[in-house]
Amino acid sequence: MYLRRPVLLFVILFTICLSSKAQVLPLSRSDSGRVILYQNQYEAFINANSIREASDAMNKIGYIYWNANQYRKAIYYYEKSLALNAKIENSNGVAMLHNNLGMLYADVQEYEKALAHFSTTLVTRRLGKEPVSIIATLVNRATVYNNLKKYSLAVNDLKEALNLSLENKLNSQLASSYAMLSETYDKMGNAEEARKYFDLFKSFNDLELKGKIVVESYKKQLAEKTVDLKAKEVLIKQYELEIEKKKLLKTGRQLGSALSENSNLEKEIGYKQQRVIAYQHLAELQKERAAVAEAQNEMFKRTWLFSVAIMLLVMTIAVLVYFNNRKIREQNRQLQEQNEAIAKQKEQLAVSNDVKNKIFSIIAHDLRGPIASLNNFFMLLEDFEDIPDEVREILEELSVENSQISTILENLLNWAKTQMAELRPVLKPVEVRAIVEENVNLLQRLAEGKNITLLNQVPSDLIASSDTEMTKIVFRNLMQNAIKFTKAKGTVKIEGKRLNDDLLEFKVIDSGIGMSADKVQTLFNLKSNKSTFGTNNEKGTGLGLVLCNDFVKTCGGSLVVTSEVNVGTTITVTLNANK
Repeated sequence: MYLRRPVLLFVILFTICLSSKAQVLPLSRSDSGRVILYQNQYEAFINANSIREASDAMNKIGYIYWNANQYRKAIYYYEKSLALNAKIENSNGVAMLHNNLGMLYADVQEYEKALAHFSTTLVTRRLGKEPVSIIATLVNRATVYNNLKKYSLAVNDLKEALNLSLENKLNSQLASSYAMLSETYDKMGNAEEARKYFDLFKSFNDLELKGKIVVESYKKQLAEKTVDLKAKEVLIKQYELEIEKKKLLKTGRQLGSALSENSNLEKEIGYKQQRVIAYQHLAELQKERAAVAEAQNEMFKRTWLFSVAIMLLVMTIAVLVYFNNRKIREQNRQLQEQNEAIAKQKEQLAVSNDVKNKIFSIIAHDLRGPIASLNNFFMLLEDFEDIPDEVREILEELSVENSQISTILENLLNWAKTQMAELRPVLKPVEVRAIVEENVNLLQRLAEGKNITLLNQVPSDLIASSDTEMTKIVFRNLMQNAIKFTKAKGTVKIEGKRLNDDLLEFKVIDSGIGMSADKVQTLFNLKSNKSTFGTNNEKGTGLGLVLCNDFVKTCGGSLVVTSEVNVGTTITVTLNANK
């Protein structure tokens, strides 16, 4: 009662694949009565502590619901039966119930649970060393793996099933393994392996089919000759009876009356002629019997030859599987070595990352402080009026250089954080005009030093969905770069407009020295982009635009640079509109 369906591989596969489409059937009056009966028996057995009988009652109810395609109820009762069998340590019953539950969970497309039950079944089947049951469970589990798209695991199970089929000469299971391997490799997109196993399956089936056709043909011929032989035996017996009858008649006539010698001679000759005919028929019958025996021998020889051919095919396949498995083991060994090497590299990389993080922490802590102090010092000096002009000019140059160093350091640290994936955007409404205005005030002194006009032409109603700090850094860098590469008395303006309901566009436009097309192509590549001095020999690292591009993309936008030598540069930033 534990196995609801025959352990035929294709039937199992067909059931697992198509059972989700089965129509749920109501219980008949008879089945409903049996369910009530088994439930009453279960309660009685539980009260009597007859665990095995109670589990059998639950199993019978599960079987009834399974037949009606009521899978959830069947699962409920089978799981109760499983718990009872586990309680009394009935390993065979536990294995069968796990197998049934695996098929039921596959029926309701809960493949992870089906996988767990089939794996448990397989452990017990291996302990029992039952090749047919092991193969059936392997193929069931492979089908579940296919439904989960874990094709490599399915291939492992199917190849184990194939090897077991070869070792135990199980032709039906062998054909099933070929077919399933072909289907699995096809799903993996490995057309070559799929074709190979399909050809093996087709060759095996064709050979077996031809053998069956030949055997059936000889059986038919033998049956026809046997019928003909029996008919001729009946005919000979009739001849013999006729002869005996005529002999008796002859004897009676001799006793009853005196017949002439000529008449008796003629009758005797007639009897002898009839006997000769009978013997001729008998000789023909013996020849036909010999022919039938020869046909039987020929059929045996051909059957033997087909068997030898099949065995040779199986041996060839076994050799191929052996070498294929050896190749797989070698590949697994190499893969293991590679994994170990990768693990060592990963450990070394982790150490390197720790060192890098410490270095950047030191830079952030030990350099930011002094540079900020210098900035504050230069700001305080502006309030003193009695500083000589020469000294004030030097101090202003030092202030500009300190500001540039501060920007370079901030860019370096921010870029390092993006590379270490420490920066995460916090998207919220951002008024871009206010951010641009803040940066205009911050960079005003730098622009005045080159007599450059800064224009904020961003409408106040443009609200972007972005990270506030990242947006500030982007516009500060773009405006600072524009000032850096714009000559005295030039202009840097920032414009903005709404492209549509979803996107906002902002442009930083300068009237600077511009760039060639080749230079534009290398701006976002740290390997090929080399920093250049500004129009007043301002220093840089080349990180600014790279950092801006990374931040804009992190916030879901895009950054595009267009430039023309001696005309100027336009940098277009597209951000998502806040909704």
